[in-house]
Amino acid sequence: MQQTIAGKVYDTETAKAMGNWQRGLSSDKNYISETLYHTAQGLYFLHGEGGSRSRYAQRTAPNTWGYGERIIPMNSEEAHDWAENHLTDNVYDKAFGANAHDEVLTPMLIRLRPAVMEKLTYAAREQNCQPVDLAESLIAKGLNVE
Repeated sequence: MQQTIAGKVYDTETAKAMGNWQRGLSSDKNYISETLYHTAQGLYFLHGEGGSRSRYAQRTAPNTWGYGERIIPMNSEEAHDWAENHLTDNVYDKAFGANAHDEVLTPMLIRLRPAVMEKLTYAAREQNCQPVDLAESLIAKGLNVE
């Protein structure tokens, strides 16, 4: 399948398949198959297909649904998240590399008192980095995480 989305071409024939996840049999109405792809241009996308009761179903006539498929563009973080949730560890490591888990960031909201934020911002400026990066390194150091 080939599709142009926002001026970018996504093609399952030319992109590299990184991993596949399926649920059910292809003859089932709830069947879903999703494959994560990576293009030579560095784009990630998901090619999904499924039966008439899946999220990929397409209207074939009024009040009638059938097999459908579509391409969903993803950024790097979304691709890693999808892969972590749908692929085995071996397939994930083969697709992204053994240390790929280290590259994925988990969002976290923390609240800091104004005085602490001021000191963090000042210290980050002195070290020529962003406050969020300094906060992460301080937390990792305090927890003995390398």
